[in-house]
Amino acid sequence: MSSLRNARYIDVLRLPRVPLTFVSALVGRSAYALVILPLLFAVQATSGSVATAGIAVAAYGATASFLAPLRARLIDRHGRRPVLLALALAFGGALLSLACGAFLGWSGPTMVVLAGLAGSVAPPLGPAMRVAWSELAPEPTLLRKALSFDSVVEELLYLVGPAAAGIALVVIDPGVALLVPAVLVVLGTVFFVMTPAIRRGARSHAAEDATSAVPNGDRPTLLGNTHFIGLLLPALVAGLVSGNLTIAIPALFPGTGGAAAAGIVLGLFAGGSAVGGLVFGALRIPGRARLQVIVIAVILVVGSTLIGLAPGTVWVVVTVVGAGAFFSPVMIVAYFAANDFGGERRRTEATTWVNTSHNIGGAAGSALAGVLIQVAGVPAAFLMSGATALLLLAGAYVLARGPVRTPRPRRHEA
Repeated sequence: MSSLRNARYIDVLRLPRVPLTFVSALVGRSAYALVILPLLFAVQATSGSVATAGIAVAAYGATASFLAPLRARLIDRHGRRPVLLALALAFGGALLSLACGAFLGWSGPTMVVLAGLAGSVAPPLGPAMRVAWSELAPEPTLLRKALSFDSVVEELLYLVGPAAAGIALVVIDPGVALLVPAVLVVLGTVFFVMTPAIRRGARSHAAEDATSAVPNGDRPTLLGNTHFIGLLLPALVAGLVSGNLTIAIPALFPGTGGAAAAGIVLGLFAGGSAVGGLVFGALRIPGRARLQVIVIAVILVVGSTLIGLAPGTVWVVVTVVGAGAFFSPVMIVAYFAANDFGGERRRTEATTWVNTSHNIGGAAGSALAGVLIQVAGVPAAFLMSGATALLLLAGAYVLARGPVRTPRPRRHEA
């Protein structure tokens, strides 16, 4: 291997146990990029209502996002293998039930409940893999490159997955299409938890639990750490930007060809993000991660705000690609820094909070954009999103610079 200082992405992939662990997790994670469109069309077909289908997708997304820290906490407390296996089987079973509902024509409310149930048991394979990276590549230079590569691959999954699902739905029923992610998540999770890296990690964590002198209830919560909150805010801002673009970009291209143009532009944002992640991972940038992520997020916000002020299509494309180049770096640094806050026993929960913050920001950004576009027009949506994001980042800077404040653990009487 080349020196760690000049390590390349190929050096990360050549590390012992990395290929099998990463590929198996990737198989399971690919399921999430394939679920939404089949779910949407399955519920629409059974209920005859686009609104009900939208509610089902929202129920799936809400439970998947807001319950993610709880699922991660279960993993940190009880181990990756048993919890991930149980969640994967439950998630696959919920998708199988939705497929049966699509074939048998179950009612819309039933499908909505099943969609929410599926989201509530979605195994956090992404956070689990990022924790595994910290064990497979513990040296900071290699870990940074590993997380960069992981983030880029995840971007590509969500770029290719919906397109593949859309093509599949042309030739197969939505119920059949739902079986594909059900199989992928179960197979991927089984192989992931059976890899030597995950089995070894499970044993070491079990030993730590047996020798730990600090009860779980006595440990301060992650959300009680002001520096950790300061780290989550840039991730929330990245979601706010993404959610705003999802609604505002299509509004920039009205007319018969607008949907295709909007799809291309949003794809360019994802492509710019992938390239930005690869380039960022190849650089050595000094500075503390929790301050570094704020600077990158500010550039992302400024670039994304300029999209709404661009005078023509060419400049829209340029600003979209330019802003996209800073999206993945925000998430990469946030994941990297979250490892330190999580310590040895809360890494899954810490990285999952980064995901959850991004998802909350995405939902808020989409809702805010929809209201503002209706009331004041597209440029106002970009300006208000940018102003809100900068205020959040100012708060993140204050928290990152201030002293750490955590709640005191409870004292137990002898």
